[in-house]
Amino acid sequence: MIVRAAYVNGVALLLLGITIAGSAQKISVETRERLLLELAAAERTFAATTVKEGFRDGFIKFFADDGIGFGPHPERTREKLMKSPPASGPRTVIFNWSPRFGDLSAAGDLGYTTGPLIFTDTTENPKPARHGTYFSVWQKQTDGSWKVVVDMGVDTPNAVAPIATGFSPAGPVYLRRVENPKEFSKDDLRQLEASFSELIATSGIVAAYEKQLDMQFRIHRKGLMPVTDRSGLAGLLNGTARFDFLDGKIAKSNDLAYAYGKYSGNAAGSEAILGYYVHVWRLDAAGQWRLVADVLNLLDKK
Repeated sequence: MIVRAAYVNGVALLLLGITIAGSAQKISVETRERLLLELAAAERTFAATTVKEGFRDGFIKFFADDGIGFGPHPERTREKLMKSPPASGPRTVIFNWSPRFGDLSAAGDLGYTTGPLIFTDTTENPKPARHGTYFSVWQKQTDGSWKVVVDMGVDTPNAVAPIATGFSPAGPVYLRRVENPKEFSKDDLRQLEASFSELIATSGIVAAYEKQLDMQFRIHRKGLMPVTDRSGLAGLLNGTARFDFLDGKIAKSNDLAYAYGKYSGNAAGSEAILGYYVHVWRLDAAGQWRLVADVLNLLDKK
């Protein structure tokens, strides 16, 4: 409710003549609003297609050729699924989700959505539904369509929201973006991830997140409910963490970027744990890169 109200107020201000922060490729507020709704609609269509046609065919249709999923290791999802035969026989699980929150670059070429997901058992003696939250980064293609470029979901102990939830864009953050940001390369993104790991090592994990997180952020961890405010950090973060960059992409407007890679660390007093992460970074009005999404899935211990 707060995010939506702030966004509406922001739109009203912009219509009175305040300039949208961005770069030479910036889009108007009306275009951004349309593209965000278009992106949310693409996510809903992706989910509906998967419900109707199954995981394989739904993901083939909506993933980019270079789109990355985790099974559990990073892989080109579309390429892998294209090599697998279509499922035969009745499906035993229906996989469904919907967008609840999302944001978009100032150029309108890169964005993300996140929201509740549910696994429904359709066997004769069904088990209780499993809940989770998905996180997908989308890129605008040359033909004008949206395709998923990285996707990571996590299980949650309860439903994070109804599947029929409404969509709230990250409007207030967009209004704070810096004017004409400098070019940001993949090497810069790699260094940003390395610097974050160094900050954790020197300052401690909670202090590092406190410094690096944006005003609006979300932290997704397997088996836990999403954390979207700083009051939840101390109970979520402890021990050590290191993020080793594998790849990522930057928006044309140099104000939004995502990275994924290997995670290593340990909870306080426990043995080392490994996994993979997805980060989304956004430029703030002071020209500093802030973490807006931190999604982590640990590998099962053998």
